[in-house]
Amino acid sequence: MEDIDKLMSDFPQFNYQYERMPEGIDGLNIGNEIIINSEIGKEEQLQWLYEEIGHAMTSEGNITDYHDRNNSWQENRARSWGMSHCLPRKELERISKSNVDNDYEVADDLGIQVDYLHTVGLMYGLRYKSID
Repeated sequence: MEDIDKLMSDFPQFNYQYERMPEGIDGLNIGNEIIINSEIGKEEQLQWLYEEIGHAMTSEGNITDYHDRNNSWQENRARSWGMSHCLPRKELERISKSNVDNDYEVADDLGIQVDYLHTVGLMYGLRYKSID
């Protein structure tokens, strides 16, 4: 089963849609609806799907005004939820101990983008542009 399909089956309480979205919007959560931009690649769709499920699981209300401190806090919490579920720290530690040539290889094996791998690594306090 593809990662995206497995993730959606793990959270069947949500309705998932893929739609063309305006520039700069790659995912959206409204109630139990999760909408992912159909125009982006599978790797990005997976990353955004984790984040939007994170919003559905942790956020309350309309948090689109990021000047509001509470909204920014909820955005960060949902993003952290998504990253920690997409790539748990133990998995990242296991990978860093294996013989990998570079972060591109790791990201490819995980089905995510290198930039996302680095962002997750930073969240866990690892060095930038290296998972070890």
